[in-house]
Amino acid sequence: MPSILFINRVYPPDDGATGRVLEHIARGFVLQGWDVSVLVTANRNRKSGISFRDGVRVVSTGGGFSKRTILARALGYALMIPMLCAKALVLPKADVVVTMTDPPMLLAIAPLIRLIKGSALIHWAQDLYPEVAEELGVLKPGGAVSRLLGVISTAAMRSHQTTIAVGRCMAALIEKKGIPASSIRIIPNAGVEQEITPVPRGAGTFRKHHGLGEAFVVEYSGNMGRAHEFETTLMAAAALQELGESDILFLFVGGGPCEGPIRLRVKELRLGNFRFLESQPEGALSESLGAADLHLVTMKKGIAGLVVPSKFYGVMASERPCLFVGPEESEVARVIRELQMGEVIRPNDADSLVSAILRYRDSPSLVAESGLRGRHALGGYDSQGAFLRSASELI
Repeated sequence: MPSILFINRVYPPDDGATGRVLEHIARGFVLQGWDVSVLVTANRNRKSGISFRDGVRVVSTGGGFSKRTILARALGYALMIPMLCAKALVLPKADVVVTMTDPPMLLAIAPLIRLIKGSALIHWAQDLYPEVAEELGVLKPGGAVSRLLGVISTAAMRSHQTTIAVGRCMAALIEKKGIPASSIRIIPNAGVEQEITPVPRGAGTFRKHHGLGEAFVVEYSGNMGRAHEFETTLMAAAALQELGESDILFLFVGGGPCEGPIRLRVKELRLGNFRFLESQPEGALSESLGAADLHLVTMKKGIAGLVVPSKFYGVMASERPCLFVGPEESEVARVIRELQMGEVIRPNDADSLVSAILRYRDSPSLVAESGLRGRHALGGYDSQGAFLRSASELI
């Protein structure tokens, strides 16, 4: 029986997008008869030890790190890496070891694992570090720390036989780091949203329960993180309010580090067309996403290729169009244009965002046709099969 070990900070039922994506892939290996283990960090909800979830062996170790400040988070991540490495070295040898990017720079432990255990290595890049930290202002661009981390990251990535990118934009940046194109596989984070089913407008209870009425709902669902761009949306909301378009409502569902600043801007701009709701449980995602007429996905200018918002595939599953406010070279922008399932708006172009929203508001058939194209295309993704083939090539 072939064996595989995934190493990541979290795994369900822990919160975290990387954990949910990992669970989907891990289940695929179990179904194909692999022995599957996941090494994670312990936390307040998960004690150190071994547990099982849907045939996956979950090994948890260490834990107890603070996330209250960026510095505390960075220190916690730095301490996680040697802790996870030490645990991986005492576990039984796996034929394939997969490192992820949660915590950042986790891939640096792989060369030692390969040297001591002899396992084949895959790096599954959800983000590119230290580049994303530079773009978000966490690290000084071109500074000594960034340069050092860049050297370590590139060297460690080269030690993996295979590197998996979650989009074409990311694959291009990985290749620029000197990683051979022949060793790069593109596997989008599609598949987690399998349980999301389209809810026809007016058929669900979510709109009624939250008093959304007959408003044309433009929804942002998920993490309000530092990599996302929000000012364009806020300015578009202000412009629509000034135009008297009172039937258009911006609904932000979720939370994150930018929620506070967004709420403050909504108050400053006196936006009466903005609503906030807390994150919804997975079982309510179909209703929550289906409450929208139109979805928003956003990304800052310099982030293209460094991250790919996985929430986009949930939008596709909900059978709703997507407006992407972000760089045109992003995977999300490319898919939207290829499928004609929405529109791409440059950051800071609030006028174009206003025009797009009004165009969809005034054409129910455009909403229906665009959403349907995205939903149908989702069936063409097979992330489990692609990952399985990538791992099987190495043993």
